[in-house]
Amino acid sequence: MTMKSEPSQAQPELFYPLNDSGDNRAARTRSSMLWAAYGDALGFISELTDEKGLKRRTRGAPLDRLMAWKRRVGGRGGVNVELPAGCWSDDTQLRLAVSRSIDNHGFDVETFARIELPVWPSYALGGGRASKAAAKNLAAHNTPWYANTFSGWHDAGGNGAAMRIQPHVWASPDLQDGYLLDVIADSICTHSHPRAILGACFHASTLAHCLRSGTPPTLDECAEIAVGLGDVHSLIESHQSLSTMWIGLWERAAEKSYRSQWQTTIHELCDAIHQAAAATDGTKHFADAYLAACNQLELQAEHQKGSGILTPVVAAALAATAPNPHKGMVVAANRLGTDTDTIATMAGALLGACHITSQPPENPLDSAYLLAEADRLTAISQGQQTDNYQYPDILTWSAPQAQADALVADNGQLAVEGLGPVRALDIEMSWSSRKDFAWQWVQTDFGQTLLIKRRPEVRLQQVGNTLPPPPAPLSIAGSRKVTKADKQTFCPPSDAPLDRGLDIDAAVNHAKEHIDDNYELGYTIRRAARDGTINDLVAVVASLRDDLRR
Repeated sequence: MTMKSEPSQAQPELFYPLNDSGDNRAARTRSSMLWAAYGDALGFISELTDEKGLKRRTRGAPLDRLMAWKRRVGGRGGVNVELPAGCWSDDTQLRLAVSRSIDNHGFDVETFARIELPVWPSYALGGGRASKAAAKNLAAHNTPWYANTFSGWHDAGGNGAAMRIQPHVWASPDLQDGYLLDVIADSICTHSHPRAILGACFHASTLAHCLRSGTPPTLDECAEIAVGLGDVHSLIESHQSLSTMWIGLWERAAEKSYRSQWQTTIHELCDAIHQAAAATDGTKHFADAYLAACNQLELQAEHQKGSGILTPVVAAALAATAPNPHKGMVVAANRLGTDTDTIATMAGALLGACHITSQPPENPLDSAYLLAEADRLTAISQGQQTDNYQYPDILTWSAPQAQADALVADNGQLAVEGLGPVRALDIEMSWSSRKDFAWQWVQTDFGQTLLIKRRPEVRLQQVGNTLPPPPAPLSIAGSRKVTKADKQTFCPPSDAPLDRGLDIDAAVNHAKEHIDDNYELGYTIRRAARDGTINDLVAVVASLRDDLRR
């Protein structure tokens, strides 16, 4: 197989000439990114299995290193495939989807919610019920990210949000609290219960502590962080879309006050931290401390597994006691019955930021791409212009309505809707028993490997889903040339207002087609104001004036 992980070697030179002000920010972000993926890959092997199943997956070997293993993908109608050593799960997949949606202008929640999330199920390796239901619902053309009201949406309190929000912190300029609103918006795309949102904010805050100080927060410091999140609900109340629509929708569905539920969840978070501290107090070995914390918080119980609150707490407890990232990851991955990959990936992000000289013993899959993204986010945090990702214009975008429809043909070559061209890897496809679907290994132009569901004959790319041609890559003095294998070089000219630009005719046509849809109309006008000139905005409004007055 061409995807096997190789022994870890010295990291390649930086992808950008990043500033080093003595805080080792670039090195901390790189290490955090790599160890998060490593923990995910190691814990993925033991996820949702028992001792007998783990022995079958590892062929009797101890789970202390990355290895190739077999897993069933695609549910009941799926297939058994061999995953390469270092292959990570939905945790890292969604983390990278978030990362791609961050550019020099911040987090584009529309891109994440309307392109990345609906495409993700086609190549997902795992994923919780809420994340998958939310992604499916967002594929509908008129579903706003702040009103994604799928069945059970208001009670979605799992860790599917917290596991993916690290890029907001990695890109944060000051590592104080400016990242929290983006973390909240990101979380609300799929999870709406305060347990999920507050858990994501807590994990983000513990990661920011690690990047600032180079040490994991103690559990006493974790308690202080939790108390400090008590007023964060005010960010939701001050956000235009969330305050005017989302809170009302949630309170009607839950029949509760969101502010009071937030405070109740703050108490839950503080209580969980205190329980973990009490359980680990006096233990002599970090592995015993981790076991005690897991038992105290009942992380093997079905009603607690995957909790948006408890997972980041136990990850922080592990990071506070583990002597190095690798030992911490091994302990987390071998605690069967818990959410092994998510706890390991969260703890890996924290420990990696604090142990920059500790390299993974084996590389996680697509390490070059992971490092390129880490450097791009660090460059954004330092105010540098970066090579950002281009997406199809949301005004013309149509999300694939079935998982097998994301892999398409574009000008004679394979492409993934929303992500661009891919090349087929030299690995035999795995067919369903009825030969109506297959799972194929491909790699994107920017360097991510995907196992994607496809039809026997792929369809043509949908009209309106083409990517704009990539502009010339940035010329960065002192940095090496970034190749296609490393990352996709998507960057606007320095004088462009934003990376997507504006097609006036397309904007007017889209608005006229949805003249009675306040969301689509508002989005079009916002795009014109954001991406175009004053004259462009006037032209759009003037074109719509007669239609609006009818």
